[in-house]
Amino acid sequence: MNSAATIPRRTSAATPLRALAGLVAWLFLGDWRARLAMPWLRIAILLLAIPLAAYLSFKAVGNQITETNLLHEDRVNLATYLDGTASKPFVYRVLNPALVRAAEALGAPGLLRALPGPLADKLPQWCATISVQPAATCDDLAAYVAVAGAEFFAFLLLIHAICLRLFRNPLVALFGLGFAFFGANAVLLQRLSHVYDFGVLMFVTLLLLCLQRGWALAFTLLLPLAFLTKETLALYAGAFFLADLGRRDPARTALYFVVQIASFVVVHGLVRAHFAGNAGFGHEYYLPEQIHFFTEQIGISWLIAMTVALVLIFYRFGEKAQFLRRASIVLAPWFVLFLIGGVEKELRVAIEVLPVILLLTIDSLVRLVPGPPPRTA
Repeated sequence: MNSAATIPRRTSAATPLRALAGLVAWLFLGDWRARLAMPWLRIAILLLAIPLAAYLSFKAVGNQITETNLLHEDRVNLATYLDGTASKPFVYRVLNPALVRAAEALGAPGLLRALPGPLADKLPQWCATISVQPAATCDDLAAYVAVAGAEFFAFLLLIHAICLRLFRNPLVALFGLGFAFFGANAVLLQRLSHVYDFGVLMFVTLLLLCLQRGWALAFTLLLPLAFLTKETLALYAGAFFLADLGRRDPARTALYFVVQIASFVVVHGLVRAHFAGNAGFGHEYYLPEQIHFFTEQIGISWLIAMTVALVLIFYRFGEKAQFLRRASIVLAPWFVLFLIGGVEKELRVAIEVLPVILLLTIDSLVRLVPGPPPRTA
């Protein structure tokens, strides 16, 4: 009787251990390549990516409001962007202020306040941080939150889509989404940001998606919206020209390129003429300070960090996807503009090339993991 009575206890004690062993075997010993080919698992990971992107967008917008100068800088705060009185060249970035005004007119502030969850509680707290004159209203800020949140959400899902096409692996795509958040958030935590930054992230990533898929017409139509978000995104016309060579007739590629440059000259010229009377200069000049920084202030910690970053970005560069290699041409002119017009140590100016840097780095990290080589496309 005693022996028979102990059998169930042994079985019940062994059951959790067997379950744990089965889970470990499933996670680490199974054929993940076959599993990831299962449609249900790919759909499940995509369904996970959407709420994850929404949550991370909420965190990014909150960090931008509470951890940066967005609501505090005199020359370029939210209120001056919205009423068109920001200093040059910041006032040239007209698309995001227009979207914020449209969102406010469509009732976005009331909608956000009616949503369940932490956002309705956070809005009054964020409004209380506005500390500069002229001050944006709480409705202005709520409309901005709606626009910026949608832009960052789109940025993360676009990174996910590009990674899914690059690596054919939904887990890597999910990792790419998370890594993109941490990369952008690290820039925000340097405490410098502007109204247009999340729009820049979204449009650059959307342009990269067009380059990846070979959507030349879509790229050409989107580019004017991109450089209305920030004029330096016109650099991506050069990325298009290089990435599109060999995909179609060279004359057609050249025609698209000429149309892109002409649209920039016309549209940006009109914007500059409209805001000619605003205070400030067309662009700021910081080259002497940058030379001083690079030649006299880079110590061992900066040197190690920069070396690691360069290795991660360009590791096995020749094996990366062709569109990504060719799009990286924008890094060269961007760095020249950064030296001339960027404040020393201002990582925020990397926003316009950050999606390129993030995708190059994600590719390098995937290649550093032992296992089958990544399937880049």
